[in-house]
Amino acid sequence: MWMKRTCPVVRRARRPLRTNALWVVLAVGGLAVGATGCSSWGRGEPLVTQEITAVPDAEIDLERASEENRLRLIDPKFDHVVAVLDDPSGVESARLFFNQTNALIVAENTDAAALRAASLSVSQRIPMVTYDESIRRQISELATDLGVDQIVVVGDVPWASQYGLREVIHDPGNTKALGEYTAFRFTSKVVKDPSRIVDNVAHLNSSEKTELKAAWEPLPQRITKEKMPAIPAEARRDSQMAPVIVATVDSPVANVANANAYGGTVMVMPNPDPSATKVGAAMTAGLEKGPIVALGPEFGSVTEFTHKIAQGWKE
Repeated sequence: MWMKRTCPVVRRARRPLRTNALWVVLAVGGLAVGATGCSSWGRGEPLVTQEITAVPDAEIDLERASEENRLRLIDPKFDHVVAVLDDPSGVESARLFFNQTNALIVAENTDAAALRAASLSVSQRIPMVTYDESIRRQISELATDLGVDQIVVVGDVPWASQYGLREVIHDPGNTKALGEYTAFRFTSKVVKDPSRIVDNVAHLNSSEKTELKAAWEPLPQRITKEKMPAIPAEARRDSQMAPVIVATVDSPVANVANANAYGGTVMVMPNPDPSATKVGAAMTAGLEKGPIVALGPEFGSVTEFTHKIAQGWKE
C-alpha cells in the first residue's frame, strides 16, 4: 500500500489528531451548513456523489467540487492522508478500515465468490479478503490482529473446518444461508457483465440486503441440512466521517467491499487518471494533500496520483 501523510501530524496514545485546516462547513445529512465567510454555493444537494458520473460536463463546477471535498468532517486517522492500495487481496484495506471485527470472510478468487462475499461483507459490515495460497499466512495474521472469532469461507478455499479457537463456517452458497447468517431475507441481483462488478459492490447498501450474482459464472452450491450460524452485524466504523474514496472498474473487489463495509462512499472514476476526465477531476479536486483513498494499483504511486490531482482537468 502506498500511503503518505502530506503534512506532519503527531500521534499520541490514539487520541484524535488535530487538523491544521479550519473547518467552515460540516456535512450534515447530505446538506452543507456554512460558517461565516464560506463559499457562496452552499445550498441544495451536494455535487460530488456517486451519481456525478451522470452529470454533464457543462454542469460540473470544479471549484464547487473542490470545496465540497476539502470542507468536510473527517475521521482524524485520515487527516492529510493520501493512500493508494496496491494489494489485490483486501488484506491491506481490511487493516486500513478495520481495527477489530468478529468475523472475516475468505473468498475464492472467482467473480462469483467475490460477489457473494462482498454481499455479506457489506450487509454485516465485516471485512473480506480474496484467498491465494501465497498470502495464507498474512490472512491468518490479519485474523489474529483483528480479534476474529468467525472465519467465513466462500467458494473453494482450502481452509480447515477447525482453526484454533475460531469458528470456521463453510458457506454453502445459497440464498437461504444468507438469511440464516443475518436473520434477514436477501433479494438477488444479477450483475450482467464483469465491467459492472465494482459499481454494483460500491452501491451495495447494508440495510437493503442484496445478494449479487454473476450472470456469466454461477456459484457452486453445497447441499446441507445444517442450519448456518448467526454472523452478527457490526456498526459502521466511519462515524459518517469517511475520507473521499475512489475506485475504477479495475479495482479489486475486496478493497471496494471493505471500504463500503467500513461506511465509506465509494465513487467509481471513469479513468484512474484524475486529469483525464472532468468527472474524475471533480471527485478528487482539492485533495492532492488528502484526505483520499484510492482502492487499486491502477492509480499508480501516491506521487503520481497526487500530481495528477494537482494537474486537474483542462478544457
